[in-house]
Amino acid sequence: MISFTLIILTAGPVIVWFVDDGYGIIPVVFVASIFAAWFLLRRSVRLVADAPDDALDERLIPIRNRSYLTAYRALGIVIGPMIAILLWRASADALSGTLSPTFSLTYPQVNAALWFVMALLLLLPSLSLALAIARRKVRL
Repeated sequence: MISFTLIILTAGPVIVWFVDDGYGIIPVVFVASIFAAWFLLRRSVRLVADAPDDALDERLIPIRNRSYLTAYRALGIVIGPMIAILLWRASADALSGTLSPTFSLTYPQVNAALWFVMALLLLLPSLSLALAIARRKVRL
């Protein structure tokens, strides 16, 4: 499940970015695979993620907390520079006096970027928890 999720996070946006199939089948498959991975990954870690603290072992509580902190830091590291670049680009165009930016993206590229960010938002917390559990070989 972890490998499937990592493939979706890495190969999926690249395929959607560079391949314009005309019918839109590739982006639909990518979006469906994001939700399938989210559903399966979430089911695999739900016993730890959704359990109250008193129902967990004393080893699982710090693992859960640390993995979520790591996930949200990684999310900030990825999304923060993307927002900073967009803000810098918009302000540079506004200061130069041009109304239309020279930076252009095609629809498949915007679609790939949007669903990559959406996939990160959905998958990163559960993926981080699954990796932490697998790394420590915790039996559930």
